[in-house]
Amino acid sequence: MPELAVLVLAAGAGRRFGTIKQLALVGGEPLICRAIALAEAVAPGAVHVVLGAHRMQIAARLPPGLPVIACTDWAEGLGTSLTTGMVGLHGQPDGVLVLLADQIALRAEALQALAARWRAAPTYAFCAFYGGQPGVPAIFPRRLFAELASLRGERGAKPMLRRECGANAQQAMPEAAIDIDTVDDLARWHAGAPTAGTGP
Repeated sequence: MPELAVLVLAAGAGRRFGTIKQLALVGGEPLICRAIALAEAVAPGAVHVVLGAHRMQIAARLPPGLPVIACTDWAEGLGTSLTTGMVGLHGQPDGVLVLLADQIALRAEALQALAARWRAAPTYAFCAFYGGQPGVPAIFPRRLFAELASLRGERGAKPMLRRECGANAQQAMPEAAIDIDTVDDLARWHAGAPTAGTGP
């Protein structure tokens, strides 16, 4: 079976949130730990977390032994965090699933379905589709690792997803459009109301 690793990107400062967003409580657990649990449901023992701002405070709340990749240039943007994660990835997986820590509505079942599609065709990329465009969560095959490791700045891998993920490689995942940017977003989520997040 093709080997899948996971990168949970959580390096940003989350300035709009006001406090350390990754440690905001959701169902009694930090937002970052919820993302890690989802990742473990897809690729047990192969989850890595990329941290930057507030790295020491967040790392202290993570499960023991979880690989943490430090991104010192986190302020440059999502692309730089992804590059750092790819460079620090352990082992030689056949693919990597990229997750964002603040996509609060993601479900393990949807991620497992995405992984199953990739495992049936592991040389191709597969991604979520929401808001009228492809986005993360996304699985990138090994042949794209070098390109992922060369990204910089804020744009991340969106241009790659548009190029690599045609309609047959996209999975409808409207819940991925819900992210947490502010304390008000989180309050609306807890109240069961739509949030203002628009996804990555």
